[in-house]
Amino acid sequence: MSVITVTIRPNGKRTEILYLPFEGKGRGYAILGDMIGASRQGQVQYAGGVWTVSRPHTNEVILGLAARYGKVKVIQHGGVEKCVESCWKKGKAENALLCECACAGRNHGSGAPYKITVGSGGPGGTLSVQASAPNEFYVP
Repeated sequence: MSVITVTIRPNGKRTEILYLPFEGKGRGYAILGDMIGASRQGQVQYAGGVWTVSRPHTNEVILGLAARYGKVKVIQHGGVEKCVESCWKKGKAENALLCECACAGRNHGSGAPYKITVGSGGPGGTLSVQASAPNEFYVP
């Protein structure tokens, strides 16, 4: 049995599921609906080649895909890394392991924020953000 790959990404209150295996026209509604225990129309949606379900159903979909198709490679998008000015400006590289910032010390003492600055005046100073790399994992 081959490994299928699906991409999962948040979109507001819904999770997008890309590259769901094709099993016939309209079958995705039934397949995903069974996985999440859908009790009403609209819980599973399809538009522009993308399936969506409510965000709380993400784990059920991933586990359901593994149960149905065997081993599944999941590429999960959507994270944001945050770093504050006190980390990149004042932090000393040798203290990176003590960093309480969401960058987990990767930006500690670098002297440079991430590319996007979103606010200032917080407890740690200016806040900068960047999209995190996709998380790839296998579900047996």
